[in-house]
Amino acid sequence: MHTNWPKLLRRKFTNSFPAWYFVEYILLHTTMALINFFPIKVSTWITRRIGEIMFLILPERRRVALNNLTIAFGNSKSDSEKTKIALESFRNLMTSFMEFFRLPKFVNSSAKHIFFKGAEHFDGAFARGNGVIVALSHLGPWEYLGVFTYLKKYPSAIIGKALRNPYIYRRIRALRETVKLDHIDKDAGLKAVFSKLRQNYGVAIAIDQWAGNEGIWIDFFGTPTSTTSLPARLAKKTGCAIIPMYCIRIASGEYEIHLEPEITFKENENNWVENTTKKLNLLLEQKIRAYPGQWSWTHKRWKNKRHIKRS
Repeated sequence: MHTNWPKLLRRKFTNSFPAWYFVEYILLHTTMALINFFPIKVSTWITRRIGEIMFLILPERRRVALNNLTIAFGNSKSDSEKTKIALESFRNLMTSFMEFFRLPKFVNSSAKHIFFKGAEHFDGAFARGNGVIVALSHLGPWEYLGVFTYLKKYPSAIIGKALRNPYIYRRIRALRETVKLDHIDKDAGLKAVFSKLRQNYGVAIAIDQWAGNEGIWIDFFGTPTSTTSLPARLAKKTGCAIIPMYCIRIASGEYEIHLEPEITFKENENNWVENTTKKLNLLLEQKIRAYPGQWSWTHKRWKNKRHIKRS
């Protein structure tokens, strides 16, 4: 029996009535415009309440979040602590969504509200001229990572996956262009990525989602899961740098971007791709432990190998 009826019904409905995608986009755009009409503190309050409603009415996503928290923390956290983190994660997700749609309004004053820690790591890596891989994750308002390269005037791009709704997908791309992020479609292959790195671009790659048969099995919170090795493979092939970056919300409308030291390549190191991927997972794990409510626990990060599609 199919356990995710809302998703199944939505897919059947939109396949039968493609115009619904446009209606869905108009509803989303209007809602975000209304919310962002208010000052950021009011908008944040509204979206946190929306997150609480989503926590109540989306039992499947809530179950995924709580299962993930159990995998990550085991008995080291009580059920009530896990529930509080899951609820905060829903609030964070809705707030991050609002903040992303607020980007055109935010960007002009962003230098007053977003602070950088470790910017020298990116500066040094970029100066070498081989390009930089930005290892990003869905922690905090992750879309605001593009503000760093925008303010520092570094040419940058991001690898993104097409959405089922083409209108929302185009809107997301347009919002990223607000901070001059070029878009590389995930299905376009690696040719565009190599081209950007040769032009000394920063290229952002999400590392915290289930990678299926394209990934390698690496521990994350002590449990193996399929993890993308693309940053490590690109660095090994091109000599580009890998810089982990995280955006943390420290208050309503106030943010910190944390840039970690470059993960360096050693010619004689065995299993460098696997070891580098492990380091990226470990760094992300440490950051999530510090800000557990700001990570998106609703994604099915851990799956069994039977979920990998047979080639």
